[in-house]
Amino acid sequence: PPRGGDHRGPQNVSRRGVHRAAPGGGTGGTVVNFGRKAVSALLLALLTLTLLAGCGQTGEESGYLVYYRNQAAVDSAGAAEALVAERHTLDPSADPVEGLLELVMAQPRGENLTSALPEGVSLRSWTLNNGLLTVDFSSTYGTLSGIDLTLADYSVVLTLTQLEEVETVMITVGGEMLSYRDHQRMTAEDIVS
Repeated sequence: PPRGGDHRGPQNVSRRGVHRAAPGGGTGGTVVNFGRKAVSALLLALLTLTLLAGCGQTGEESGYLVYYRNQAAVDSAGAAEALVAERHTLDPSADPVEGLLELVMAQPRGENLTSALPEGVSLRSWTLNNGLLTVDFSSTYGTLSGIDLTLADYSVVLTLTQLEEVETVMITVGGEMLSYRDHQRMTAEDIVS
């Protein structure tokens, strides 16, 4: 017999798991006995296909979703579609946080879409510490209230929490928290739940 392993006979796979077949396949089903080399080759082929599937992505399938205000939905009170995502790729040499923040502030490509941030807002600074991304915008951001503030906050949070290292986002204006905001730290789960 081959070296090592369990050699008590072929195995059948059922919904209840693996069980031993009686000698001669006494369970009435077909018993397939794969050798170790065949199983290893199959696993190697599956691993290779899995890795190649990730490498073959086109620009449309990779990148980040950047969330923009859908003006048509907001004007018609279609809150469910108030934010729409566009897929963007970042310059590999750029910092991803800075790149995504620039895209959130920029005007989108799509029709009826606009940045959820007010015109003239600028990024003062950002810091990332233990999963908390603090983004400090200029005073123009502080002019937002109601649905406009909500959409701007959500646009920033949904876009930036795609980064593995960002779990929570806190948005400040001129270095200060907005006192009229319900909560200061936001996660993507807060928004979609």
